[in-house]
Amino acid sequence: MNAAPDIKNHLPADGPVEELQPGTELLHGQYRIERFLNAGGFGLTYLARDSLDRTVVIKECFPESLCLRTGQDVHARSRSYSQEFHSIVQLFIDEAHRLARLSHPGIVGVHQVFSDNTTAYMALDYIQGKTLLEIIEDPRETPSPAAIRDMLVKVLDAVAFIHDQSLLHRDISPDNIIIGLDGNPVLIDFGAARERATRNSRVLSRLQVVKDGYSPQEFYVAGIKQGPPSDLYALAATFHHLITGAAPPNSQQRMAALAANEPDPCQPLQGRVPGYDPAFLAAIDTALNVVPRERPQSAHDWLAMIETGPREAAMGEVLPIDDDTRMSIARLVEETNRAVMEARQRSKQEARARPPEPPKPPERKPAFAWRSLYDDDEDDLSAAEPPPPAEAAPQPSPPDEETICPRRPRLRQRRPRPGRGGLFAGLARRFIART
Repeated sequence: MNAAPDIKNHLPADGPVEELQPGTELLHGQYRIERFLNAGGFGLTYLARDSLDRTVVIKECFPESLCLRTGQDVHARSRSYSQEFHSIVQLFIDEAHRLARLSHPGIVGVHQVFSDNTTAYMALDYIQGKTLLEIIEDPRETPSPAAIRDMLVKVLDAVAFIHDQSLLHRDISPDNIIIGLDGNPVLIDFGAARERATRNSRVLSRLQVVKDGYSPQEFYVAGIKQGPPSDLYALAATFHHLITGAAPPNSQQRMAALAANEPDPCQPLQGRVPGYDPAFLAAIDTALNVVPRERPQSAHDWLAMIETGPREAAMGEVLPIDDDTRMSIARLVEETNRAVMEARQRSKQEARARPPEPPKPPERKPAFAWRSLYDDDEDDLSAAEPPPPAEAAPQPSPPDEETICPRRPRLRQRRPRPGRGGLFAGLARRFIART
């Protein structure tokens, strides 16, 4: 998020920015662009007026490596980038919903997130004041040590609230802290969505979401665990810059010196800068340790290192889900249920319209001509009188062993025996011969 007020336009080095022109209306006229503020690799920021004539900051999801503008609509540069572009827009929307639930005086407020021009937008609080970077660069604006200590305590309180919600800022730097007209610091421009976008996009993975001098070394290497100590390093580097007028050396350079057993190019604040409590400077030096486990592990730990008395912490709260989000969830559930019911109805209709399958015929078992074991006794009388001669019919060849039914054992070949009629005829002839 970027709620920076009147700051200079930072155009990218590779050419002009495809920003919306003054007078452009968004969300059916609810917001009207007044002027372009600045651009980053993932979004464009504008000053605008809402329908109640209030000044707001509008941030547009515009990952320039993946998209371009035609008229007012934003679309992927090519068909191959379409899926990545839409996934980044969804990350932008999800991050806005999470941040909109955070209510803390040290965190910029999110009014609304909406879709328009085929991309997504955030409407943010307009914070009147100056960024910490503008204060650093203006010698007339140098705060006192007491004012700097008060700023750091308030920012730590906001960072502790963010971490307690299991979120990280991931882009703490002097240009992302605004000192309001009341002197209170406000964190803007969270970089968590950009960090996830670089992990999910093969195109954006070539872009490092880091700021030399402020980003810890774990932000430079993909796959290294990031956590609350990562944000604390960036915050310590920011206040190191505010106190000394120069940002610390690059954390990669410091890590290389540590690996080579060379002195740390980042000189400690304690004992070098007068006018500050030594414990206050020592805590910043500890948070600037290049090794994450050597830093304070939480903002609460850092606060305990510098506080010597009771302090009234700023009250923050996590807002409940608003009515729009609740209605969106209810609508999604309703649409899902309706789709399931329609699918079931279609399945039933298709089943009724399908012609019934014809019944399968019963399986017929092969017929086997079983030979009776008593076939040779059935025609005894016919054996006495030989049949009239007839033409010899061709005898079928005996079946091969492979063609014999496997379910019937092969019968042993029997010798023909005389029939009963022939036996009686022979006995009669013998009796007649004796008489």
